[in-house]
Amino acid sequence: MVEERWLAGMVALVTGAGRGEDGGGGAGIARQLARRGARIAVNDISEEFAMATVEQIRQLGREAIAVVGDVSDPNDADRMVDEVVRHFGRIDILVNNAAISGLIPAVERLPNEIWHHQLAVDLDGPFYMSRAALRYMIPQRFGRIVNISSFAAVRTGFVGGVTYTTAKTGLLGLTRQMAYEVAQYGITVNALMPTGLLNPRVLRLRPDWVQGEGPHRAIHPEEELGWIVAYLCHPNMTAISGAAIPVDRGVSNGIGDFAELKRRSGKDTGD
Repeated sequence: MVEERWLAGMVALVTGAGRGEDGGGGAGIARQLARRGARIAVNDISEEFAMATVEQIRQLGREAIAVVGDVSDPNDADRMVDEVVRHFGRIDILVNNAAISGLIPAVERLPNEIWHHQLAVDLDGPFYMSRAALRYMIPQRFGRIVNISSFAAVRTGFVGGVTYTTAKTGLLGLTRQMAYEVAQYGITVNALMPTGLLNPRVLRLRPDWVQGEGPHRAIHPEEELGWIVAYLCHPNMTAISGAAIPVDRGVSNGIGDFAELKRRSGKDTGD
């Protein structure tokens, strides 16, 4: 079956997309956008990590470059977007995926530095990167921005704690406001809220998450999350903007199901 290349001629920058096969959602999204015809700029804070995904994309016969930098640094954000435009001549798609997660102490034990650092990456980063990309998208009167939030934004985060939940909630507000402001330029801005995203660590430690056909099996980063991103970036997909779309097989809509998802994660919410 020939893959549809509806993104042919478009240029996409995906943040936090390194590590290749050992990567998570960002790497999967980058591979899927490449399969759909886009030329890809892979961002990571490590050149080695970024190149791992770049090499995967090149093996698919697609064009890709590594763009190394810290999304939480506004100067880095401007530089990275400029670098993409210098190399490819344009930028059409920005996927704000870079984020910090992991087990975070409860509120009363949370150090200031963790709070500020995670908000800087998870919330300031998408703002800085979007602002930089819009400098090019607005004059060309076309663009697609997809922010990777989390279902924690509308419920709670049982892994990332208060910093993750706060940042991902703020990302929904950023999505709505940007969508309203840039609609006149032919630019759409949407957010995805995945829950239970498959990553290599999950595959190693909890293989039961990906077995069978049940609603609790993990979301595949390329075939599922990446495909949704690619669909939202279709040049004719103009009607959906400012949306916050759950990607969770419906399990987070029920309190019992969410509790089961938390239990199956094997993770605590405290220290």
